[in-house]
Amino acid sequence: MTEPARTVPVGLVTTAREPGSVMARALMEVARRTDVAAAPERLPPDPGPQ
Repeated sequence: MTEPARTVPVGLVTTAREPGSVMARALMEVARRTDVAAAPERLPPDPGPQ
């Protein structure tokens, strides 16, 4: 039997108003420039229960 794959849910919710908040605009810009889907693959392995 193998261990379950590690999953890391990520989400961003913003308001529909314009202009958006400075923080929301900054997060959206980072998400556009970053391979967000591949980011969890670069995390260290889960150490398990301690």
